Amino acid sequence: MEINNWSNKEIIKLLTARAGITQKKLSELLCEKFSKEYSSSNFYHKILKNNLKLEELQAICEVLGYNLLLEKKEK
Repeated sequence: MEINNWSNKEIIKLLTARAGITQKKLSELLCEKFSKEYSSSNFYHKILKNNLKLEELQAICEVLGYNLLLEKKEK
């Protein structure tokens, strides 16, 4: 699936919907897994502002059981 032009909000919405969890639950899972503070409010605002770091997206993929894959575009 190509998500090159998707916002953080669209990506997280897709992943949480497929996992059957809320963004609040996702922030709780991130806290548990990485012993790092992810308040649901701050997490939500980072998503809305399209302000997630790559390491945060990698952590989200890890928690939800996804691989983050980069592919060279075909011409």
